[in-house]
Amino acid sequence: MIKQLRSWWKDTEIPNLIGRKKVDFSIFRDGTHIPVEFHPDFLEANQGQQPNLGEGRKAKLIYKDRNYDATLIKIDQVSASREALQLRYNGNQVLKDFLIEMFTHSYSYIMEERENQKTDDAKRPQVVVPEDQAEYIDFYATGVPFEYRLEFITYQPKPSVWWVNQGTTIQAEKEEGILWAPLLNTQGRKLYHWETMKEVKQGDIILHYSNKAIRYVSQVRDAAVEAPKPGSMANTSWQEEGRLVRTIYTELNPPIALQHFNQQIMQLNITQGPLHSGGGVNQGYLFRFSRQGLNVLQALTTEVNWPEFTILDQDETASSMESLHEVIPILPPSDPNILTYLHQIQSHIRRQGFFFPEHLIENFYLSLKAKPFVILAGISGTGKTRLVKLFAEALGATRDNGQFSLIPVRPDWSDPADLLGYKDLSGRFQPGPITKVLVDARQPENRHKPYFICLDEMNLARVEHYISDMLSVLETQEWREGAIQTQDLISPTLLDTPDDQETYGGLGIPENVFLIGTVNMDETTHPFSKKVLDRANTLEFNYINLQQYPQETGQEAGDPAVFMKLNHLFVRSDYLQLVDAYDTHKELVVRTTERLVKINTLLEDIHAHVGFRVRDAICFYMIYNDRYGLMDEEEAFDWQLLQKILPRIQGSYSSVRRVLLNLMKVAIGSGAGIAVNVQDLTEDASPLYTRWAAGQNPPGVKHPQSARKLAYMLRRLEEDGFTSFWLS
Repeated sequence: MIKQLRSWWKDTEIPNLIGRKKVDFSIFRDGTHIPVEFHPDFLEANQGQQPNLGEGRKAKLIYKDRNYDATLIKIDQVSASREALQLRYNGNQVLKDFLIEMFTHSYSYIMEERENQKTDDAKRPQVVVPEDQAEYIDFYATGVPFEYRLEFITYQPKPSVWWVNQGTTIQAEKEEGILWAPLLNTQGRKLYHWETMKEVKQGDIILHYSNKAIRYVSQVRDAAVEAPKPGSMANTSWQEEGRLVRTIYTELNPPIALQHFNQQIMQLNITQGPLHSGGGVNQGYLFRFSRQGLNVLQALTTEVNWPEFTILDQDETASSMESLHEVIPILPPSDPNILTYLHQIQSHIRRQGFFFPEHLIENFYLSLKAKPFVILAGISGTGKTRLVKLFAEALGATRDNGQFSLIPVRPDWSDPADLLGYKDLSGRFQPGPITKVLVDARQPENRHKPYFICLDEMNLARVEHYISDMLSVLETQEWREGAIQTQDLISPTLLDTPDDQETYGGLGIPENVFLIGTVNMDETTHPFSKKVLDRANTLEFNYINLQQYPQETGQEAGDPAVFMKLNHLFVRSDYLQLVDAYDTHKELVVRTTERLVKINTLLEDIHAHVGFRVRDAICFYMIYNDRYGLMDEEEAFDWQLLQKILPRIQGSYSSVRRVLLNLMKVAIGSGAGIAVNVQDLTEDASPLYTRWAAGQNPPGVKHPQSARKLAYMLRRLEEDGFTSFWLS
């Protein structure tokens, strides 16, 4: 059985193996942190003995005929509510020099990357040695407590495997037998996927991806040299100075379509690889691949004419395929299963005696998937908070295990400190309610568990005052090494004590955290700014059917235990920028954007038009709906019109009336037999909106949810002289 967590690994079939540690910067500096999952392995090796909390035990590291002193320390991380085990040798310079000598490749790679980062240690991200260049230390039990035998796995250079994305330049590059990338972008910055060019060496293997398939494979003839932009690329906007690699192209017949292999390659979790977690291709030029990935690719495509230089030795191939089957990866549920899971969630909710309108659960899920911030609005007592709790509960996130948190918002909250925390007079950081959740969610053992935060009555205080920092940081989401990361909410430089810096420093918004706010709109609450509305889907709970009664026991099937198997990727976004999804969903994106362009033209009259952020969020919602087959396209767009467009509209001017009437015309469509003549209805729109009186919903309306809300807003405008989405 294989056990793997971060940089530690163990095969339980290997006698006396405590664990295998991947060499990283900590090995050369002071020692290593031992994940809690490996504490039992060290306890067994120490024959049941362990250091007392806050103390250390002398340890001996044995390599062949050499002995080195170290210390096994158990520390109490109070702020993280856990104990930590560390193997340290800070003062043993002889051992550190020996490790540098043995792991020369890792040390050189790490120090060069750290030098390139040019930031201080507090802000410097951890350097990760690529898997195909990694080195390892094996720790073995000796039968003597606190004495461990070491074996080293050092780097033996083999051809590296790379992946290059090529568009319109592929034929020109193929004919010249080259790859070329600029040194800097137009802003004078280095880009990671161009910097990789300098690592390419003679004999390396390159997979050439273009137009949704791998079409060529090549073997590098000469390592990268600095060279001006080739004439074949003269029409590109790239800078003139760059790096050039000479390589020999071989066409693959047939080409290998992306969908034929992306799910299997995703299982390998290739560091800084070409695929993002949605299975699509990252934007950029030259990415790391791996020899294991090449083996898997070849095993899946036996019909392809792979050239001889790409065939690795049989032992390596067998090992790659074996590890692919043994290591259980963290993968998102497959698209065809999403609808089944949502039906099971709905069954769980109904078993608790709660009922929500048709497709509300699907809508809530798609909204969270498009953006991890959702607002539930409506009159009091309609089940907004309960929906969040039950949805989270169905996924195994409860208050008891800390994955569901209900945070009541206080009317006196006036700045981010009320939510995030503050430094007390002694200089110690006192975490706010949301910070405690974020710290827990980012722990390595929790990173694949979904965490739901419900801000209850979030507009009792002015939302922009206390949540502005979180909203701004949420906009910094980007892909790093296959995961979504953000800038820091709490910078280490703002914290005074080492313990606070370790626990809270560099804290961003983990990709497994989902924020939902519930709001009522009355005289005690505050309205939302467009900054907030742009970043959220707003689900409304104003239309209630009181004649819903609990069903008899046994009417709803489904085992809630199945939800414990769903990791955070069930809810996490697969796309951050529209470019992530454009290639595979171009037609849907274009159709949706054309709809929004027409609506934006109407909204411009009252300065309520939307920007790229809203466009992208709506497109993502529509793409997920299409992928999972949850609703038809018109119904899905109806929800987005209701949730992303209408909340922006308010006012008392005649221009607002015209916009509402024109939007009503869009929402009704041509199939309901209802004529909307804006000129005739300018003075009195009651012949139109009274069709929705007393809960009626005229048949044949194209977007019934939006039409009903627009009718209500028109009525309020005529009766009160003012209208808003938020009036109830």
